[in-house]
Amino acid sequence: MHLLGSRVTLCCLACIIFLSVTCHAQTLKSDYLSYIKQAADQGWKEYPQVIENWKKTTKPSELWGYDAPGQPIYLADLLGFLYQETKDRSYAEKARDILATYGDLRDVYPKNYQSKRAEYAQGIPAISNFFIMPPYSRAYMRIRESGVMNAKTSEKIEKDLAFSLDYIFYFPEWGAHNRAMLRAESLYYGALALAEHPHAKRWKQLAETLASDSLRQWEIEDATHYHAIWLYSLFSYAEVSGREDIYQSVQVKYYLDYFVQLLTPHGNMADFGDSHWNTGWERFVPIFEKAATVYRNPQYKYVAQELTKRALERMPKKTGPVNVGTGVGSAFTDAHRWADDAVKSQPPSSLSQDVLEDIVGKKIVFRDGWDRTSTFLLFNYRDEGDGGLAGRDYLRQNLSVEEEKMHHGHADENSIALLMSGGSVLLHDGGYRPDLPSGPWGAWRADYFHNRVVARKNKRERNQDLFEFIRNSGQYRKVRTSKIDFLKFKDSETSRTRLIDDDLGYQWDRVVTYVKSKEMFVVVDGIKALKSDYFTFTNLWHTRKILSTGGTQDQRYFDTSYDKIGSDVLPQDKTLLVYFPESVGKQIGTYQEQRHFQDETAIYQTISSFYKTGDMEFFVTILLPHDKVADAQSSLQHIRLMEMDKNGQAVGLEINDGQEKSVLCIKLDLEMDLARENIRPRYQYKLGRVKYGDFETDASFLFATVTQGQVAYAAATMTKILYRNQSLMEALPTTFPLQLEGSPPRTDYAKWRFWEDAVKVKQ
Repeated sequence: MHLLGSRVTLCCLACIIFLSVTCHAQTLKSDYLSYIKQAADQGWKEYPQVIENWKKTTKPSELWGYDAPGQPIYLADLLGFLYQETKDRSYAEKARDILATYGDLRDVYPKNYQSKRAEYAQGIPAISNFFIMPPYSRAYMRIRESGVMNAKTSEKIEKDLAFSLDYIFYFPEWGAHNRAMLRAESLYYGALALAEHPHAKRWKQLAETLASDSLRQWEIEDATHYHAIWLYSLFSYAEVSGREDIYQSVQVKYYLDYFVQLLTPHGNMADFGDSHWNTGWERFVPIFEKAATVYRNPQYKYVAQELTKRALERMPKKTGPVNVGTGVGSAFTDAHRWADDAVKSQPPSSLSQDVLEDIVGKKIVFRDGWDRTSTFLLFNYRDEGDGGLAGRDYLRQNLSVEEEKMHHGHADENSIALLMSGGSVLLHDGGYRPDLPSGPWGAWRADYFHNRVVARKNKRERNQDLFEFIRNSGQYRKVRTSKIDFLKFKDSETSRTRLIDDDLGYQWDRVVTYVKSKEMFVVVDGIKALKSDYFTFTNLWHTRKILSTGGTQDQRYFDTSYDKIGSDVLPQDKTLLVYFPESVGKQIGTYQEQRHFQDETAIYQTISSFYKTGDMEFFVTILLPHDKVADAQSSLQHIRLMEMDKNGQAVGLEINDGQEKSVLCIKLDLEMDLARENIRPRYQYKLGRVKYGDFETDASFLFATVTQGQVAYAAATMTKILYRNQSLMEALPTTFPLQLEGSPPRTDYAKWRFWEDAVKVKQ
């Protein structure tokens, strides 16, 4: 009886698969096995056409050289796995035929092609793509004792594999990055598969050499897509080499916890750097299944479950409710082997936080939950950093990577990479390159393709096309970044990070404040000139569609939405108001662009001027997610800039809806407190205080809500807070001995780190 020969049976099978996707509390080993079988069955049907299409369309590539299709090898991997699971010899026979004939695909290339590349002097390798070398070796090891092999077939497979492994020695690329780790994994698998081969010792030695940069070391890439490749390859290497200790390394545990926090309400990993929306999830699934098993961690199991469930929901339903390809199926073979159903799934309970610190990851998430409609904002301030210098320089000297933050990173420091609310994507990153080595003007790695401030020397003429002015080849400019603060309070959460461009000569602090009750993000950018010169500063926000725009010349808003990213059609229950409440001397506008393989629009606020050393500039942007049908524009009437006594050195914002009044006070110049005298404490209240309407404080951050007879406040790095001359908080006097100039001890006030309180006040 043929299972798929009956329409009734097919319908029943489809229902079973669909229910398994939608109803399980977590993905079980039996689910993975079902997906693998389906992928193998469908892959075997497609295999002849894949080969035929490749033969018809392939052309010698100056960039990649010989590059045979990956589908047959991933299919062989599935078939070998299924033979091991079922002992059905038909699986082994199919895998054998694929492996034995794979090298014959080289005959499609011209006879003289071998002479075109120096590395082909001894011949063209059957497997030139190191992504598929481990599956090739693994498939062979799984079937060679199955009884379906003869001496001639084994000899051919082993010869093709050995020659391909030797080929890696032509370019043994090293460093703590994905391609070096893939090479190491390939070589170790090959040495294991062909243990008696005279070159096996060399393969193993080079594998250990290339892996050494990644074992218990930080990766030098800053890109979701390549993190997944590197970490999956590292896990596979740990298994095949018997290095179980790798799973327990500080770095591995770090990256696991790091990516838990980057799981989005869309059920994918937030993409940054050289990454595509929704890609790489299939590698994270086995990673987190293995991690859940090793660490008995229910949150790791939850990540694997969510990635699988949501990806299967998004897949085109060409052949049934689930359409798993051979590449995904190959990754699922490891997920099946590494999973332990005894570890139960449990969502994380953490909300907004650092991801995970301010040295390696340099990211912050604002989050109010873990369901599909939760609010989620990813802020990325990762610079290139100081680590892995030898590997980074080696890549710079080998490859055309001028546009990359080494390696595979973008000029996305201090950028908002993703904003979601109500299931809708409201802001998104630029995406991977559209061409090699990059697209036009550094697409989409350059700073002007990200939600950030862009600085340029010289003054832009007011009628000059902005994109024409700020764009260039897209080459990466090295900058330094630091976290100054990330604080969570009852009513607000705030981050402050700093970018310094020593060469161009400016310092830029971005302060992101989440006003939780309003579901509003206030972004304040404070820029200080470090050199006297003409500068043009541009505050950029990117979107798919502008639904409406309005306001005055100096206070403009744009209602925006993302209907899709690539082929992924997105929910549009919410849209995003981008509002500039202040634009004195600034110009607001838009221009059309391409990002992430689709038409988009850039919204900008820009200013050009001469700045003396120490001069400040600032931008204020309100990001307000709202229901699509709601009239959110009316809420903008409740937001106004406050009157202050030190304009340009601080920003104050009032939100007054008639029921309560909240104020947000941000000090732009954190050095304004400092006395010229070399005394301790150097900061002085009389120098650092700012009057924001009814409030006076030297705090770097203040969020306060005024209701009937009470002020609830949260503040950071301050000595005093006054409301209508009433003290809400005041530091106590203390003695500061050991003055640097040998003067007597001074009585003064120490700044408090942060404080939150509610104080009764006089009417």
